[in-house]
Amino acid sequence: MLLGKRGHIDMEPLVSIITPVYNAEEFLEETILSVLNQTYKNWELILINDCSKDNSYKIIKKYLKIDKRIKYLKNEKNSGPAITRNNGINISKGKYIAFLDSDDLWYKDKLKNQINFMEKNNKNICHGNYEMINKKSNVLKKIITNKELTYKVLLKENQIKTSFLIINKEKINRIYFPNIRHEDFAFFLDILKNNNEKSVRIDEVIGRYRVQEKSISSNKFKSALWTWKIYREHEKLNLVKSCYYFFNYALRGINKYKRLGG
Repeated sequence: MLLGKRGHIDMEPLVSIITPVYNAEEFLEETILSVLNQTYKNWELILINDCSKDNSYKIIKKYLKIDKRIKYLKNEKNSGPAITRNNGINISKGKYIAFLDSDDLWYKDKLKNQINFMEKNNKNICHGNYEMINKKSNVLKKIITNKELTYKVLLKENQIKTSFLIINKEKINRIYFPNIRHEDFAFFLDILKNNNEKSVRIDEVIGRYRVQEKSISSNKFKSALWTWKIYREHEKLNLVKSCYYFFNYALRGINKYKRLGG
């Protein structure tokens, strides 16, 4: 609960949690449980099934019966993460929107710490530190992000992970994922630039981001290409600026890859 100006107890603002689900049976239940275990209680978890072909729906159906705060939506056809998240955003009812990927995990005070920080300090976008884990949930590295992230800072390195971001829907306009590669990076850039905002960090480690070690190596070239296209095609940066930001992105990426043992 939050304390009102005259000392009475106000209801906690509703947080809408958007989780795309596609063939996520391996980790989905653990992810849902990390929401159910939150010390912050006023949330709705919107699980959007992107036409999964595994047992994801059986897991979702189980938890729909357990907690009424869990909502369900199914796409008419397989649409990818951008459209799936947008479909969830469109039906969300919360003052705040949070995102949680179907294989990531939150620590129990994640929502409480972020929402209390945002309410107390009148912040509209908030991110946090996190741990990178592998398929077996072993910690690979703790990631400490910048205290403040502006549009220009983020162009040099995408430090935000979707699962650890919260947005005040009442204050931030155009909360919309473009349907392109690296849609999350383009989304973060859009909300900072279009709203003339910055994202502010809380100091706690608030969750776990799961990666496949093989994907760190195999996807780095594709990721670089998608990042370049975001600079040139989505952000419409000229060649000089694109090269400047891409150099910074590549340098930071190489250093991060080395730290992970690549």
